[in-house]
Amino acid sequence: MSLARRAAAVATAALLAVTAAMLLPRPAEAAPRVGPHTPSVLVLQTERQDGQRTALLLCDPTGGTHPDAATACRTVARVNGDLAALEFDEGPCTYEYAPVTVHAWGYWQDRPVNWSETYGNRCLMLRGTGTLFDF
Repeated sequence: MSLARRAAAVATAALLAVTAAMLLPRPAEAAPRVGPHTPSVLVLQTERQDGQRTALLLCDPTGGTHPDAATACRTVARVNGDLAALEFDEGPCTYEYAPVTVHAWGYWQDRPVNWSETYGNRCLMLRGTGTLFDF
């Protein structure tokens, strides 16, 4: 395993551990929150030829390591967590072939999310996902 892949795996594991710790009930709480007010947590990852990037997106309340978490949460909310339903924004992009694979996994309002897609380049990825994977 390359050093870059090992570092990405460690970063991903750390993000998942932090997420799990944040979702555990605190001792003063009788039970964890459930229903529509349960925090939604997604681990977002991009894989390109030059490497891999990962961000944590928390929604309700908004937070995590995503640079524009509020907009990203609105994007996911528009499709109610079904990322396959994201609409492609038609517009100009170069014909450059530099594939980008995106992954999202976690929970959206108590429903599991596990989604991946490959785009021909970063511009096409942004057209297909908006700011969700813009980090």
